[in-house]
Amino acid sequence: MDLHELEKKTVNDLREIAVKYEDIKGVSGLRKEELLVILCEKLGIDRHVHVPKGIGRHDIKARIKELKLKRKEALSKHDRAALATVRHEIKSNKRHLRRVIDRALKHQVASAAPKAE
Repeated sequence: MDLHELEKKTVNDLREIAVKYEDIKGVSGLRKEELLVILCEKLGIDRHVHVPKGIGRHDIKARIKELKLKRKEALSKHDRAALATVRHEIKSNKRHLRRVIDRALKHQVASAAPKAE
């Protein structure tokens, strides 16, 4: 069983799996994310997200700053086509930045979940 299969399962299915381990207490009160953390530890599944280099938050912000300069340039030249293209790129980079931040926050929450004693 791997992480992908566990994430597809419902909370009730995860609780049934967790009940099989006697050292896990309070299974009925745990949320899905907490159950995933505990089961991954028990089953020896790696939960680390491997992010490729070059798509970090700072790189995306630097790209947005460059695009804003291009936008200012297109505004001064009254070039509507270039302006539309640059605005679209800025918007898509901001969306990408939000996704990267959301993934990082979800990963932090998952790793900070309480451990079974």
